[in-house]
Amino acid sequence: MHALIVGANGTGKTTLIRRVLQALQKPVAGFETVKEDALADAQGSPIYIYEAGKPHRQTPENLVGYCRDRKASAVLEGFDRFARQFSEPTDADCVIEMDEIGFLETRSQLFCDRILTLLDGSRPVLAAVRDKDTPFLRSVRAHPNARCFYITPENREALFREVLDFMRSQLEDLP
Repeated sequence: MHALIVGANGTGKTTLIRRVLQALQKPVAGFETVKEDALADAQGSPIYIYEAGKPHRQTPENLVGYCRDRKASAVLEGFDRFARQFSEPTDADCVIEMDEIGFLETRSQLFCDRILTLLDGSRPVLAAVRDKDTPFLRSVRAHPNARCFYITPENREALFREVLDFMRSQLEDLP
């Protein structure tokens, strides 16, 4: 089973995932989606997708959107390119990080299909999932191989131990 950290913007999903991954001390694959406010221009703050566990480099190839005045717009080609290049890790001890699964990528069928394929698999996934109500995000949260952990500012500290124990049990069950 996979752990999905579900919550609103700013509740600590990414921080919780980083803490759990640090405590697990396992190789990481997957992706991190980051709004780069320091690089804002007339279009807004660019949003990039990066390979998890690798240095963050901003290029036109990994640009997936812009956020301006709290409204985001997608660059679908970036999601499509990432979905094509991302392959399942070969390291048997690897955890797949998906930070963050949100609403921007919902128009990239290729990217959505890739996420669902990874959730169909047996390699442990640790993902941040927005609490928005879209058909794709509902299907992610309802995935039969996933357990949702709902994070709030009040429970995020206690949730760390729960998610860490859950992920450790999933790694122990690997063949």
